[in-house]
Amino acid sequence: MSDTVAVVSWNDVMTELAGEGIERQTIHGHRQTLIRYWYAPGAVFPSHSHPEEQMTVVLSGKITFTVGDQTVTLGPGEIATIPGGVPHGAAVAGNEPVETLNALSPRRTRAPGTDTEAAP
Repeated sequence: MSDTVAVVSWNDVMTELAGEGIERQTIHGHRQTLIRYWYAPGAVFPSHSHPEEQMTVVLSGKITFTVGDQTVTLGPGEIATIPGGVPHGAAVAGNEPVETLNALSPRRTRAPGTDTEAAP
């Protein structure tokens, strides 16, 4: 591990399609992963689970999360903490696009939705 700061611009991070109407950018640190998502109106992220704890910060729009048997709708400035291993999914609430930042800890070792090793 280095003791120097790493600086990354979102403009330099590859954008990938994460589902119909959903785009993401992923940055990996040594101990955590940060993912920026954009959801088009009507987009749905199917239920899934992963071992990492997830914190989602809603930057714009409204999104409904189903976490286990609980459903919550969040708007700008609200944060959901999702325990590792718990099934969860999301759907855009309303007609506005949604932007979120998702922090996962520990660092994700597999690319989201795949068995492919995550890039360093």
